[in-house]
Amino acid sequence: MKNKVLLYLSILFILIWMVIIYSFSDASSDNSNNASKGIVRSIIVFIYKDKSDKEVEKLVTKYNKPLRKLAHASVYFVLANFVNSVVCVFKKNKLLLCNIISIIICFIYACTDEWHQTFVMDRSGEFGDVLIDTFGAIIGCLVFNVIYKRIMKRRESL
Repeated sequence: MKNKVLLYLSILFILIWMVIIYSFSDASSDNSNNASKGIVRSIIVFIYKDKSDKEVEKLVTKYNKPLRKLAHASVYFVLANFVNSVVCVFKKNKLLLCNIISIIICFIYACTDEWHQTFVMDRSGEFGDVLIDTFGAIIGCLVFNVIYKRIMKRRESL
């Protein structure tokens, strides 16, 4: 019973996370860019307290795009971990297979997400973003592997 509740919660986390990704993609280009610039600006002001407004804006322009791409990878890093936690319930002790399935699911969702963006005002679907998303999922799976192996090793020693 406890395992079923955990499984259903994990599936719920996947669905919630996919809705969050969808909502990010549903924002217009201006709204999305302004939101990320605001976050970047806050980080820069926090780190560089002595910079003038002009210097801050130069740094925002410089770092906005790389940090947006990092955000792409990060949300799929999280998604891959959620998906892996569910897939590993069904494919016990077959970690490689779990990873492959998780990466494929994340890749397909990234493709559909980019396709969805082609219908949003001033947005476009970029295959490069799909690759960045998939890379984030791969890194997520690698981290999941380390954590999963430690948990399994700890269980065996009990």
